[in-house]
Amino acid sequence: MAFIKEESEDMKIEETFRVKHEDTEEQTDLMLLKEKSEGLNEMEDKVQYDKLDFTGEKLFSCSQTKKTSSQRRAQKTGAGTTFTCQQCRKSFTTKVNLKIHMRIHTGEKPYTCQQCGRRFIMKGTLNRHMKIHTGEKPYTCPQCGMSFTQIGVLKRHMRIHTGEKPYTCPQCGISFSQIGVLHRHIRVHTGEKPYTCKLCGNSFVRKGGLKTHMRIHTGEKPYTCQQCGKSFCQQGNLNVHMRIHIGESCFICQHCGKKFTKKGYLKVHMRVHSKDKTFICP
Repeated sequence: MAFIKEESEDMKIEETFRVKHEDTEEQTDLMLLKEKSEGLNEMEDKVQYDKLDFTGEKLFSCSQTKKTSSQRRAQKTGAGTTFTCQQCRKSFTTKVNLKIHMRIHTGEKPYTCQQCGRRFIMKGTLNRHMKIHTGEKPYTCPQCGMSFTQIGVLKRHMRIHTGEKPYTCPQCGISFSQIGVLHRHIRVHTGEKPYTCKLCGNSFVRKGGLKTHMRIHTGEKPYTCQQCGKSFCQQGNLNVHMRIHIGESCFICQHCGKKFTKKGYLKVHMRVHSKDKTFICP
């Protein structure tokens, strides 16, 4: 059981690094959608103005008298017309933004990278993704010199230097530097596990956790030891394995000073001192 728990700890470390890039793209999509909404609002105001004749009356064609299902969803508010998603109840100021939002629910990703085949919800996200292939990183940190493909990523990176953590959990008070990390943390309190394995039904808090878990079914072991050739499904497990070659023993028994490469080994050893006989001969 000790070994299983340790592997779980390794998985958490692996998921933390793996999920950063995924969350960045998701957050960028949402930010871009917000920016697009503001621009579309200005266009919408102009269109409404153009529909007025010199008397101030709105002009409508015959085709405009028939309401579509989307228009029936529209709600009149004091601020104007809003379009509400029937699945999650989020509201938008334009029909176009609602249509883009619906791709989150439908899984539609109409923009495809011609070099690697990855698909995206929005064209702007594809344009930013292309910088990975071109190597373009126009945004540089003035303190450490690291460069980034997106200005939003640079801003989040700067919080490492400033120590800023603007996103606070309302339930336990822990603060985070990224809103995506806060959202994942909230699942600790709610117990939500939105990522489910279709093969065995196990559910996970993070998408990275599901990806790592899938290697159990596929047998994939992408992390290989350069010294002995042994492969592992998680980077954390490879890191632990490397201690065998370099002779590093991080876990020391406080009673006798004996050293171990794994926490699980130390726990098993501690039974010698505690006289705990977990396994009894029948």
